Amino acid sequence: MHNMSEYRELYHYDDKRSLVIDEKTGDVCMMKRLLHYDESVYAYLSSNKNIHVPAILAYWKDDNNNLIVIEEFVQGNTFDVLINDRTMPDKTKLNYFLELLDGLAFLHSAPNPIIHRDLKPSNIMVTEKGELYILDYDAAKIYKPDSSGDTTYLGTDGVAAPEQYGFMQSDPRSDVYAVGKMLMAAFPNNARIQKIAAKASSFDPNNRYTDARELSDVLSRRISPNLKLKSLFPPPGFRSRTLWKMILATIAYIYLISIMIGFHASDDPMINTACQIMAVLLIIISIDICTSWSGIFDVLPFVTHKNFFLRSLFKLIFIICTFIVLVIIASMILVMIKYATGQ
Repeated sequence: MHNMSEYRELYHYDDKRSLVIDEKTGDVCMMKRLLHYDESVYAYLSSNKNIHVPAILAYWKDDNNNLIVIEEFVQGNTFDVLINDRTMPDKTKLNYFLELLDGLAFLHSAPNPIIHRDLKPSNIMVTEKGELYILDYDAAKIYKPDSSGDTTYLGTDGVAAPEQYGFMQSDPRSDVYAVGKMLMAAFPNNARIQKIAAKASSFDPNNRYTDARELSDVLSRRISPNLKLKSLFPPPGFRSRTLWKMILATIAYIYLISIMIGFHASDDPMINTACQIMAVLLIIISIDICTSWSGIFDVLPFVTHKNFFLRSLFKLIFIICTFIVLVIIASMILVMIKYATGQ
């Protein structure tokens, strides 16, 4: 059980936020005191880590029923600095939006989708290393399909979706609306993105993109497939920073490396090396297709489809096709090697 005595205040921003240090670990953290909150949101975020969400280190209720949240301290520039930077190339700026949509996709893909509801430039932080974080979940709520409206109307004028003012219940399309508004501000002279942004921020939710993933797919494919490319580090299994996933990934990678090192297809060193290279390529491509590691294969049909079974089926088909292609290439290489050596 956590309590205030475990943390010493370093800087007092206001009645809601303080910079504190954990007396046990020495870590500098952000402490927030929330009057409006959905505790289940913080319960999910504390046990499910994501690279675009500050780690929730602890949370509890005080005597006044406020929720005290201790979270990872993030430093950098707010998103409006990037949106208003007219010298930044559209490709670079759009990559940040794709990172933002990846973070939203994590929230929207929760078993009970999490709707941020106050997505605005000041709630998005980009660190000096280029890492993007979505901040401030005091307005966030769990989407309840059987509810006809939001019980509390929260959000920021200008970016909050119309349904957040009582027309109907907010859902993932409410966050899509906010992203659409930011796209309009960020790309005033890009007609193609303006068209996409207009659809994303349509007054009627039924006319918008259904969720962050669909908007991300449309942006990346209509502008340039290369814009979907992601950083190769950290590799799959380490991106969520969840301990058990990292342990399983480490074991899996060690196992795969041992297989590749011990792989022996022939007594001929050249043939054996060629087969090892093809096996390595098959493993890397399979991991990439399954986990969207680099994003290269996300342009293939149905790879990012919302239906899990359809998405999984086509990923399997593409892996099988990759295997067939690599076998053909390996066979051609072996024939050329035999021809060159006169065997």
